[in-house]
Amino acid sequence: MDFRKHLGLMTLVLVAVLAFYGRPADACSCERMHPQKHYARADYVVQLRVLRKSDTIEPGKTTYKVHIKRTYKATPEARHMLRDGRLATPRDDGMCGIKLELGKIYIVAGRLPMLNICSYYKEYTKMTITERHGFSGGYAKGSSCEVIPCYGTSCFRFHPHADECKWSPNGKCETEYSVCVPHTRQTDNGVISRCRWRRTQMYKKCLSYP
Repeated sequence: MDFRKHLGLMTLVLVAVLAFYGRPADACSCERMHPQKHYARADYVVQLRVLRKSDTIEPGKTTYKVHIKRTYKATPEARHMLRDGRLATPRDDGMCGIKLELGKIYIVAGRLPMLNICSYYKEYTKMTITERHGFSGGYAKGSSCEVIPCYGTSCFRFHPHADECKWSPNGKCETEYSVCVPHTRQTDNGVISRCRWRRTQMYKKCLSYP
């Protein structure tokens, strides 16, 4: 009986420990978004080089000193923040902080006040040409369109609304090689405009050899 009580107590302790340490992971779960949606939701989109970092400027935060090479999009508040050339993120991974490598160039699409793992950040040399062009202006051309996540094979059987493009978070073709933009065509009833994935050469190649 004593052994069973001891085993039961240890089980409760283990469950409590797992629950405690599981919270940060739950707190850091993010909606998976196409880069175009990151662009649309961001307060600022910049190309930057990471110069140095500090863990002492603000308690609990890592502050990156950066050189802003290009600003593709920014609200007035974001422009004011970017003038200092500093971006902050929670220091602890468990608090959704991110890590940037010194000397590397990134495209960052962030929201005020801080960067976190739900922000878009990708090393520039690892981006496709379509992604680079998207952040530098291509995604803005699709501002009237919305990228809708689509899970499972059945959702692609239904036609999206005129202002939508369906997107599978598990597929790379639309993510890395295409942009959701309006497409107009002449019909007997006049001009019709619908959003659709732009069929770039790399996009068509990806569809042929996914």
